[in-house]
Amino acid sequence: MHEIADGHWKGFEGEDIDIIIDLVSILEISYLPAGFLSSNCGLNNNWKMKEYFKGKVVFITGSSKGIGKATAELLGSYGARICLNGRNIESLRKTYTELKAKNIDCMQIAGDVSDSEVCFRMIRKIVEHYDRLDILINNAGISTHGMIRDLTPEAWEKAIGINTMGSVYTTHHALPYLLQSRGTVIFISSLAGKVGMPGHSTYSVSKMGLTALARAMQIEFSKKELHTGIIYVGFTENEPDKKILYPDGKYRQILSRSQKTAKREEVALSIARAIYKKKKALTLTAVGKLQAVCLRLCPFVVYMILKKANRDYTKLYD
Repeated sequence: MHEIADGHWKGFEGEDIDIIIDLVSILEISYLPAGFLSSNCGLNNNWKMKEYFKGKVVFITGSSKGIGKATAELLGSYGARICLNGRNIESLRKTYTELKAKNIDCMQIAGDVSDSEVCFRMIRKIVEHYDRLDILINNAGISTHGMIRDLTPEAWEKAIGINTMGSVYTTHHALPYLLQSRGTVIFISSLAGKVGMPGHSTYSVSKMGLTALARAMQIEFSKKELHTGIIYVGFTENEPDKKILYPDGKYRQILSRSQKTAKREEVALSIARAIYKKKKALTLTAVGKLQAVCLRLCPFVVYMILKKANRDYTKLYD
């Protein structure tokens, strides 16, 4: 049961409180107990955050485009040394050139995170080049869709291989160096990683696995040894040429999104703040925060919405 006492909410976890505070801000509710906001919110000091990242070596998987690229640009502007990664060599080279033009200290490493040996070699190159690793952002991932009855084993293997095992492999090989620097591991997940999304089961399964991994690491390693965080991203604007994995295991052009999407730069800033503040979990977007509260207090509402989404699925992809 949740109750209020001495200006604080009992029964809620840290992430719940953050979510409620953000919802209050969005809805402009002003009747919470005195001291509630002041006791849980601190003014963000951008200068201190920039100083925090200065000189740190940051490896961002899947950073040739999208959220990863925006995060690389932001942290690079703060003075971090950026290690870029992507499978598409042309896109990776283009992003590397753009960052270099902005006087950002960076290196580029092409590689597929679904291959453990490739991940080992990428981490080794980073440490050989910079002699350390401070922050790993597991961002590489693919979007998928398909009803369970239509999904092929190839589709399952690719989704889990990149979205789940890619993070497992990279984290495994980076762990000794991150423990040495008492650094940070961040997993970029999705709102679909909190519920089983109809028509997107491969994606949900692959992202739910990151929650289990992050929580296990948070228990096994103290905050002083290693900061582990997971960020649940909502609908975010896509690159024009982004592709999605179809049920047959092949990639095709993604359909344009009619939903309101978050800016990549906004997501990048949230990632930076989560690292700086050593957040264990962070849910982005108003819809995401509302989803989190509903899952906690009235989960039946979420599942009613999902059932409707299941009925509307064919309209989206047929």
